[in-house]
Amino acid sequence: MSDCSRTRDDVFTLFQFQIGDELQQTITFYDRWALTYNQDTTLINYRAIHHAVDFLNNHFSGNREEVQVLDVACGSGLAAELMVKLGFRLFVGVDGSKGMLEQAAQTGLYQDLKLALLGPEPLPAPPDTFDVVIMVGALDDGFAPVSVVRELCNAAKPDTRRIWRESCS
Repeated sequence: MSDCSRTRDDVFTLFQFQIGDELQQTITFYDRWALTYNQDTTLINYRAIHHAVDFLNNHFSGNREEVQVLDVACGSGLAAELMVKLGFRLFVGVDGSKGMLEQAAQTGLYQDLKLALLGPEPLPAPPDTFDVVIMVGALDDGFAPVSVVRELCNAAKPDTRRIWRESCS
């Protein structure tokens, strides 16, 4: 999947036909897509991660260098890359794709990365720990079930900013 001559339509077609009803099929797709994920999301102008980080930037008033961020469905680490530009420094990432976690590890931004399939497996995060919990694009059919929201809230400290965004734009 590393063909740099791909067009926007190619990426949409690839995504449409690779995501399936079977969890393992979806995981395999993301493992394979990991190497070109950032390139492809730029090509299709996927902005949900940018919108979520912009929202956080406009509504967070704490000391960004000291807060603990839980990046759920962290993928290649794009949210952390955007957040570090805004002063955030401490990240724990969780994703169901080993390939995506390998890409996130290459950013060097995460203090810890954990492999977990949300829904079938519990969120590997201690309760009342994180100052910011962010999850973009994963509360959808074929991804994490809505029941995961309670686990996300439990991982956050009381009165913590939590962001999950589900727009494909």
